[in-house]
Amino acid sequence: MAVHSLTVKQIISRVRQAFPKAQESYIINLTNEAIVELGKYNTKIEYAKASTVEDQMWYTLSDTNAGVEVNKVFRVDFMDDDGDYIMIPRLLNAQVLKMDIT
Repeated sequence: MAVHSLTVKQIISRVRQAFPKAQESYIINLTNEAIVELGKYNTKIEYAKASTVEDQMWYTLSDTNAGVEVNKVFRVDFMDDDGDYIMIPRLLNAQVLKMDIT
């Protein structure tokens, strides 16, 4: 049995034959979820804590020295002044609501 691999463009094209209005990002997310389900690569969940810096918007999430590679962030919580963890709004629905580039 020959193995036939498809490119991302080929998968998007085939999906759009049935669903012409499907967004590319949606198709790619579905494809990634299917790959995980099929076991093509391992899913590993990591929990980590990081210190935040006032007015800093972007943070590095990978730690190659420890063998940690981040390819998707499912949840981020910040500790407020009362010590309670609060989920940040832009990840509540896995959608970026607003990009605050300053």
